[in-house]
Amino acid sequence: MQSQLNIPRVTYTSKLATYMRKKGWRHIAIEQASACGCCVDLSEVTTRFVDDAAADKLRAKGCVELHGELGSVLVARGMEYDNSVELGLRSFFGAKDITVRGIRSWSL
Repeated sequence: MQSQLNIPRVTYTSKLATYMRKKGWRHIAIEQASACGCCVDLSEVTTRFVDDAAADKLRAKGCVELHGELGSVLVARGMEYDNSVELGLRSFFGAKDITVRGIRSWSL
């Protein structure tokens, strides 16, 4: 369990906050996707908006739950994060993408 001293401060950019309020999103999942191959192993941070039911399933898996101004941020186990986490929103050909600063896949 995460100690109270290591809980980061979560902030949202105004663009993300406006989008979440408009669409009714309350939870963001931050996970890692890992590819293992013969030449290189790679881990990337993935993000997505989740509804209440999906958030409950992630909680049951034992993810770390951080609280931001608009809801919860559910971080997969084993990921590393700084004292401050900033979440933002960008658009790529109309598709929305959540940007993350301060959370990364595990490192050696």
